[in-house]
Amino acid sequence: MAIVNGNVLGNLSGKLGNLSARTVEGKTILAARPSSFNVSYDPAVVEVRQKFAVTAKLAKNISALSALEAIWKNSKENGISVFNTIFKKNFQFSDTDKPTVDNIITPGGFALDVQTPVVGANSITADISALNTVSVFTAEEVDLTISALVCFYNPTNPDDPAYQLINLSKDEAGFDFTTAYSLSMALNVLQQAVAAKYQNSILYLSVASKNADGKVVQYSATYSHNS
Repeated sequence: MAIVNGNVLGNLSGKLGNLSARTVEGKTILAARPSSFNVSYDPAVVEVRQKFAVTAKLAKNISALSALEAIWKNSKENGISVFNTIFKKNFQFSDTDKPTVDNIITPGGFALDVQTPVVGANSITADISALNTVSVFTAEEVDLTISALVCFYNPTNPDDPAYQLINLSKDEAGFDFTTAYSLSMALNVLQQAVAAKYQNSILYLSVASKNADGKVVQYSATYSHNS
């Protein structure tokens, strides 16, 4: 394995002949690829491979939301990418055919008190208790970002994928941390089409306070709900 500092080669990723390349924190890492690879169909190996695919898809959707990406970036170890950090924290909770209610979208945080969560055909709704009852917020914290992931599973048509993920976010400027909040997040047309194909869902929610510059100050633990 070789590590190239700087941007002599640019930010590389993928296969380069007999080498594989990836970029972590501005460093390009080159590693030799095996000359041959035999796919194992041992049940234990297949199970790990399936959980790997589920967790990778989940990590991709989590890191696609800017507030969550920033949260994980601040908590990761040096030399490990945000994606790999999310993957590492979630792999143990994933199932072979879908994420579970135990998966997380944030690495800890204050408790989030959510009531009456509903994943509907057109929107996600929920009631969130006043946040100042679970944490202390300073004058610096003026805005709030709500991040949500939904895992739809149990398809009506068995030919559809076993599960699909969607992600959403909502910003509330000048947020009042002392009062309860009624959340409503509209699904776009494509997300509505996904929701219509499935009978069950797992909702993952988290909130993050931000300062006037848009920087995350603190955030909640993951709230999850299976329906």
